[in-house]
Amino acid sequence: MRFRNVRGLTLVEALIGCAMILIVFLAIFATFQLSLVLVFSTKAASGAASLVNERIEYIRGLEYDAIGTVGGIPSGTIAQVETVELNGVSYTLSTLIQYVDAPEDGLDTFDETGVTADYKSVRVSADWMVRSIPRSTFALTRISPPGIESNVPGGTIRINVFDEAAAPVSGAAVRIVNSSVSPAVDVTVTTGVSGSVAFPGATPGSGYQVTVTKEGHSSAQTYGATVQNPNPNPGHIAVADDTTTTLSLEINELGSLAVSTWSPPGEGEFSDSFTNQSNLAATTSATVSGGVLRLDGTPGEYPASGSAVSEPIAPESLSAWDELSWSASTSAQTSARITLFYLSDGSYVPVPDEAIPGNSAGLTASPVDLSGLPAETYGSLQIRGYLDSTDPDWTPAIADWAIAYLSGPTPLPDIDFDIHGTRTIGVASGGEPIYKVDDSYTTDETGVAAIDPLESDGYVITMPSGSSYAIAEQCPIDAAVAPGQDASSSLTLVAATAHSLRVVVLGNGSAVAGASVTLSGNSVNETLVTSSCGQVFFSGIPSGTYTLSVSATGYQVLTDTAVAVTGSSRYTATLTE
Repeated sequence: MRFRNVRGLTLVEALIGCAMILIVFLAIFATFQLSLVLVFSTKAASGAASLVNERIEYIRGLEYDAIGTVGGIPSGTIAQVETVELNGVSYTLSTLIQYVDAPEDGLDTFDETGVTADYKSVRVSADWMVRSIPRSTFALTRISPPGIESNVPGGTIRINVFDEAAAPVSGAAVRIVNSSVSPAVDVTVTTGVSGSVAFPGATPGSGYQVTVTKEGHSSAQTYGATVQNPNPNPGHIAVADDTTTTLSLEINELGSLAVSTWSPPGEGEFSDSFTNQSNLAATTSATVSGGVLRLDGTPGEYPASGSAVSEPIAPESLSAWDELSWSASTSAQTSARITLFYLSDGSYVPVPDEAIPGNSAGLTASPVDLSGLPAETYGSLQIRGYLDSTDPDWTPAIADWAIAYLSGPTPLPDIDFDIHGTRTIGVASGGEPIYKVDDSYTTDETGVAAIDPLESDGYVITMPSGSSYAIAEQCPIDAAVAPGQDASSSLTLVAATAHSLRVVVLGNGSAVAGASVTLSGNSVNETLVTSSCGQVFFSGIPSGTYTLSVSATGYQVLTDTAVAVTGSSRYTATLTE
């Protein structure tokens, strides 16, 4: 008998086969799921189209005068928005009905027939969700009055929406509300490319409130009279028979404003009076003894030369270097020289002679002006002292050395401030303007308050009443937010006093740096030089009337003998060439 060797499947082959079957099954399942989604989506879309067409046909079957919406212009019994369930799908059905003034025979007062409500426009839309994805459909129809067109009772409301450049704004939602007329009105219409919407057939009456909104834009509205705002502007509008009431409102893209608060730059100093060697990074043939830096050794054994290097001097928030100074005692046989080094590419090298003349050979005359050293380049310095002697019995000595500098500004956290724009919405009973934007903010732990979003405008920033701080400088001078732009404003704050004066110097519309500003009067005679932002601040002065004199290269001298100072005062000096 002969036997055949029948070979079976290996485990790997079996796993591969199972995987292939699983892939095929998943593909079939995904296709089945997709077909279900398509069937449901098609069914839902068909339901939406059916609802929209059903509503359109219903409206077409109504008498012309009955075609309108609840709260709409024209008014009627049809709901503007309602929810309808059909085949397990929830639809939002929206109906907008408007009178239309056909342009063929002229618009508004130029209409040849005098009829501004020529026909009614009907828009019905349905919105629903498919797997969390919004879907919508709509239909439009036009319904003309039977017979010869005739004017409808009431007046016309026309709203024009524009931006800062006087360009029309499309896609803005214009809502008109008036509960004091019968029937009450609450209708919203979106502007087209003309930026204008019209509501012929509005019921005569007063108190029509208009609000304009658009995503990513500021809003605009009319205001009713209140105790706080007895004289609103713009106020709610009124409608009269056979007249057109026109209102124009401005909206713009929203921007933002970051306000930062800082302490002013303060004076600082690195100094070493050589009580010990703790402020020295290294010495060579030199030592600290008896409160001086001298050559190492004793009389008769002093070396010919020695040197010492200070610890790195790198002030935090350095804004400017000021002065290098030292005290040295020498004789005919000795000398002491100072060279200033700075950190460059990881090592300290001498400051170039172009920045400090004679530095590489050694400085011998104290003090030395360092105000010309840019803090950005020379952020870390070292003082190196060189001691030389031609007689072993004598040693030069350096009693001390120092570097003065300005550091800061440094952030001031948790600062309260007030801000208001220039756009107004009315006048208070006392005649004070009521600003559209008028708010208070507090900077965070980093000294910054981000106001986002914020409508375009020029803004005035002040400290609250009773604040312990006063604004000594604001950069830029004006906090202005352009449409769709991000802006910033930096406030330098100092301790508040009863009376102070901040002077802003402008020339050709820009800040004038380096201008000399002299304030005199009331036992005060002080001269300050404007900063890069064109400002100076006189603090702790008596209230009263002062003489202010401003001079700057290239400009005529400005003198004002009647500058009043009371509380926190500000004066703008505009120079002419």
